[in-house]
Amino acid sequence: MLLTATGAQAARNFALKGKNELSGGFGFQAGLTDYTPGGFKWFNEYNRELGRIVWLNVQLNVVLGGEHHWGGKQCCDARHCWDCGWYDDHRFSGWAVETALGVKLKWRMRKIPLQFHCKVGGTLAPIFEWGAEGVELGLRGGFGVRYFVVPSLGVGGELMNDFGPVFLNHDVGWHFYATFDFNVGVEWRF
Repeated sequence: MLLTATGAQAARNFALKGKNELSGGFGFQAGLTDYTPGGFKWFNEYNRELGRIVWLNVQLNVVLGGEHHWGGKQCCDARHCWDCGWYDDHRFSGWAVETALGVKLKWRMRKIPLQFHCKVGGTLAPIFEWGAEGVELGLRGGFGVRYFVVPSLGVGGELMNDFGPVFLNHDVGWHFYATFDFNVGVEWRF
């Protein structure tokens, strides 16, 4: 009976510490359109509590893709070059530094220290891909979950999506930018 009471106590939720948090993680980003980088992604963010469920969300993420034109062929006209083979796999190529500013909404379970969240915000991302450097201005949103092992440390994952226009140099012009990414990481509250 004593063991049952101890197990029930351990399963109960506890109060989380602090109004600030730092999160970090690693994962991958898939570029869903041309001129959209993809590959290994390093995620970093700072959050500040604004209300019971509303937090300010600031992100700085880095995409480190491979060399461009993996396994594909390249077509060129007088102005620029692009992947033109159906079998091209450019979803994991290119580089980007992504900044985002927005809100993070959080909900906690009552009985266990599990937190669900969603994020939405604007992005500004310099990109370097296919010899056409540029900047993406768009929206970023998604959802995730964290399990808090102690009141100040949680572990979990997220699924996110970016979309918007990307403006490129070298007379390439603008194109539609869309990504899908996921990460696993930690969250430290203080």
